[in-house]
Amino acid sequence: MARRGRMEADRGVTSSAAAVPGSEIAAAADGGSAARSWLRLGRDGRLTAYASCADGLVRWTESAPGSDIWHGPDLFPVEGWAGRFTLAQDSNGFVWFAGTRHREGAPGGRELIIATQYQTGRPLGDWRAVGNPFPERKREQGRAPGQDHSQGHGQDPGQEQAGAESGAPLPPPGDPIVLPDGTGALHILSTRFGVGARGRTRRADGAWANWADYQGKWVRGAVVPLVTAQGRAEFLVTFRGGASYWGQDMPGSDFRWLGRMKADAVEGTYSAYETGAGTGTYFWRHPADGGVIAYRPQARPGVAPALMPLGGAGGVGPVDVARTRIGGYDCTVLLQRGAEGYPEIAAYPTEGEQYGTWWAPVGDRCAGLPALSPDARGAVTIAMIDMDGGLLIARQDQTDPGLAFGPWCRVG
Repeated sequence: MARRGRMEADRGVTSSAAAVPGSEIAAAADGGSAARSWLRLGRDGRLTAYASCADGLVRWTESAPGSDIWHGPDLFPVEGWAGRFTLAQDSNGFVWFAGTRHREGAPGGRELIIATQYQTGRPLGDWRAVGNPFPERKREQGRAPGQDHSQGHGQDPGQEQAGAESGAPLPPPGDPIVLPDGTGALHILSTRFGVGARGRTRRADGAWANWADYQGKWVRGAVVPLVTAQGRAEFLVTFRGGASYWGQDMPGSDFRWLGRMKADAVEGTYSAYETGAGTGTYFWRHPADGGVIAYRPQARPGVAPALMPLGGAGGVGPVDVARTRIGGYDCTVLLQRGAEGYPEIAAYPTEGEQYGTWWAPVGDRCAGLPALSPDARGAVTIAMIDMDGGLLIARQDQTDPGLAFGPWCRVG
């Protein structure tokens, strides 16, 4: 169960006696433990923010839709918690979490775990182990030529392979990713350099399939997931110089390899968002200047997929993405942590990357990545963790014809 400060438990409002010191929350966020897109809108119209600390998962929850009074931070302890987690939200509004815990007796001393929040503000379900897709500690042998779609297409595996065959220990696995599709199936995906990407599916009837191999031996970082509004799931397996593209033909079908792309990217900076009906746009940072690049593997008929620069040079980490109407137009909003550690925001007509973007700072220095989500009224809401570990939010001023925000409010 969640643990709250005494004042909050008694009064039901944000407590100054937090369950976990703010310095621990800030340190975890600045250390990269915060999930991407960590601000979520529940089916009841309330926003929830999620973070990590040394002892487990941390959560803040709106007391009512659009309110500046939030509950939290609430701590959900996890024994053996490794610190990092990812999350996803399904069509029912359930929030799924994936992480790693250390456990004596588990293969390699660690196992992947998942948990679910079924309703806003309610306790999380139990953390359940789903196994370890990489139980062998020794180096795995290479695959036969032609079996790995990541090789020979923008990636130079020679140097990577030399390192893998030197006898040095393999690096730890990438962050596990949870990916719910429109049929109620849940996919768990994980990666390990020198081995590849592997996934396991829990079908809608609750039965688990075996681990499947999605190749990509020289994968770098976690897979990059996307689920469309129709419930079709897809993901990228990234490597140095490009990525392999996997997806379902329809919700519930097996993943199949859909192609590859060549692109230089800063590792760990990928994100994705549905920008058209059934069409996803992937974002990452170019290593030359840290600027944001957009790419659609499935471009509109007659339009060849292309790398589209969106500015934001000097920013760090992945951007968070949302869509809203600005001046009557459907626009995509990007949020990043800028070079100086401040949140910066940009917007452009959706799938109109050719019009360019202009980035503007929107707050003080933050710990880790900021996040954004529409609230119950459809107003874009920005959230950040300050350097003291407190949660701050700013909401879009919907009376302004442009993209303007009200003042920041510390809510937890």
